[in-house]
Amino acid sequence: MPQVSALIPTYNRAEHVGGAIRTVLRQTYDDIEAVVVDDGSTDETPSVLDRYADDPRVVVRTNERNRGIAGSFNRAAAAADGDLLCILGDDDRWHPEKVRRQVDRMNALDDEYAVVYTGGVATSVESGDIVTEFRPDRRGDIYPGVLRTFSLNPHSSHMIRRSCFEAVGGFDTEFPHGVDWEMNIRLARRYKFDYVAEPLVNRRIHDTNVSQSAESQARLYGWIYDKFAEQYRRHPEASREIRTRHHRLSAHAAMRRGDRAGAVVHCAKALRLSRSWLVLALLVTMLAGARSYRARERAYERLAGLADRFAGDGDASGGRNEIDPTDGDGIGPVGDGGTGHDTDEFDRLARRWWEGGRSGVGTGGAAYSPGR
Repeated sequence: MPQVSALIPTYNRAEHVGGAIRTVLRQTYDDIEAVVVDDGSTDETPSVLDRYADDPRVVVRTNERNRGIAGSFNRAAAAADGDLLCILGDDDRWHPEKVRRQVDRMNALDDEYAVVYTGGVATSVESGDIVTEFRPDRRGDIYPGVLRTFSLNPHSSHMIRRSCFEAVGGFDTEFPHGVDWEMNIRLARRYKFDYVAEPLVNRRIHDTNVSQSAESQARLYGWIYDKFAEQYRRHPEASREIRTRHHRLSAHAAMRRGDRAGAVVHCAKALRLSRSWLVLALLVTMLAGARSYRARERAYERLAGLADRFAGDGDASGGRNEIDPTDGDGIGPVGDGGTGHDTDEFDRLARRWWEGGRSGVGTGGAAYSPGR
């Protein structure tokens, strides 16, 4: 049976990293090691890691200078002995059978397959409630679909063949963030993916790892688009979607900053690309009176979460906008979808949002002010 190495980068997570190590050591699969890279922590993380100094299953490396998440993952991989590399966030946890199930699946696949991921949940550390469920549904050749959206969560479920990891050069240390999506695009161009459907990973949500802001997500999608611009030119629909989402998120971020003019510009660009319910809802939010802003923003964020979950961005007009993906400003991050998923919940919420928002348009409400 192949040896498995769990790669665990950590930085100032003394209260979490010990649990990540223990979740590896409690696996029912025996031939496994935990490789932890401390990226220059200044809290009690080194003391926590010292507790495992005598355990041969735990390998610890410390970066003298901060290398970031990509550099730390790469250093962990270099120090690992395993033929199969598992990604593990320092605050995430695994079901005891997770690795065994994945090894069994990987052994049944040929070398065309680079990654086996699993289902999972996201839970609130504070309440213990399930916040999100991750249900894998993409297997085999997932390219160019992976250009549209990552949707291979949770990343802590990924098991990667070392040979494939090394063939694509590991994580890109020049990429600011979103390194999981970036590397999986490169993997998907050359290899296939498979999954174990059971929820075997718990992504734990707390105040230091909450979802990225709209502004940081918009930047990420811009970086992805710029790096893989040639590939997006070959796949116009993916280009349309990533640019739509970039402008939608940029508009939302501008709205949060109080930059209404900037929000309108980005919203107009998003509408040019896709007349989706989400973009129309965002337009209503910008035109609504200040008294309704917070309620509308909460509803909009729920819609955005649903759109990301379903990776769909149905056109409100019932059709598609056929455009040249290279026209306009050329920047775009991940679009609102475009796979045509019209779930009952999404459609109901979107229509309720739209109908509820129209009454605030042009009624002379108070000026927009995000601070109110």
